[in-house]
Amino acid sequence: MIEFKNVSKVYPGDIKAIDDVSITVEHGEFVVLLGPSGCGKTTLLRMVNQLEELTEGEIAVEGNNIQELNKFEMRRNIGYVIQSNGLFPNMTIEDNVMVVPSMLGWTKEEKAERFAYLMNLIGMPPEQYGESFPHELSGGQQQRIGVARALAADPPVMLMDEPFGALDPIIRSRIQEEFLEIQRSLKKTILFVSHDIDEAIKLADKIVLLKDGKVQQFDKPAELLNQPANEFVAEFVGEDSVLKSLSLYTVKDLLEGAPPTEGAAPDASDAIFEETASLRSVLSALLTPSQKNVWLKNNEGRIFGPVSAAQIESFVHRMTVTA
Repeated sequence: MIEFKNVSKVYPGDIKAIDDVSITVEHGEFVVLLGPSGCGKTTLLRMVNQLEELTEGEIAVEGNNIQELNKFEMRRNIGYVIQSNGLFPNMTIEDNVMVVPSMLGWTKEEKAERFAYLMNLIGMPPEQYGESFPHELSGGQQQRIGVARALAADPPVMLMDEPFGALDPIIRSRIQEEFLEIQRSLKKTILFVSHDIDEAIKLADKIVLLKDGKVQQFDKPAELLNQPANEFVAEFVGEDSVLKSLSLYTVKDLLEGAPPTEGAAPDASDAIFEETASLRSVLSALLTPSQKNVWLKNNEGRIFGPVSAAQIESFVHRMTVTA
């Protein structure tokens, strides 16, 4: 849990970067700090692990006031991932991932076991990548290693500052999906900075929308899209809120709420989406001229469809109206 109580940050020259912020990130919750450049989201994140000092207020992590903790010891218990991944170029991947456990005095056996677990978790076999160096990996692979390193000592809290921002759109989307799968199994408390509303909607349990250091709305993505608190929120969300809402729902939601017909069989060239796929991905396939039919598959392997854009639109409209 991360608690912000009337937190403010004022820089020399009376520049107020953070203005009386009070929010709580619950255990296992994924909260995204969102807003335009200069709104204070990175400053707020960096205040949690004392990379920025508070001017007023209090921040508590797992019930402990951070100002009463040794900042270096505290940072070892908080996973921290940044856009540039921060890997040490002269160290192997295994040594990079095991930096914090080494500092904590873990045994060789403990580190080897943890490294193997984490590398398999992120889909990079330890025997294949352990002795590699960062420059030998792709940008997406380096970012995965950055996540693994942040998870190395099994911290209860993770801070992530636009960790996927430098990746190209295709790799970024894939890594977002992979990270969501990791979070579903680990249930870490995550505070995540993003400037991309689509990314925030896709990843977040809740979103903190900031402007000039002030919280404009702290809510679930559906509430932010469908019930904006003020004009700024409405403008930031944009006019295509219904399209953005597609990212909130999965194939599983559609199959439970308004399933297409079951019984027909797809052709080899047809697209089939699993339960965890977002309806935005399904609609994107439907709108691809070369794609003939799109089908949905539940966890039992049953095939439904073909699904139509009208069916998805009707489902999302109904969910949006009742949200």
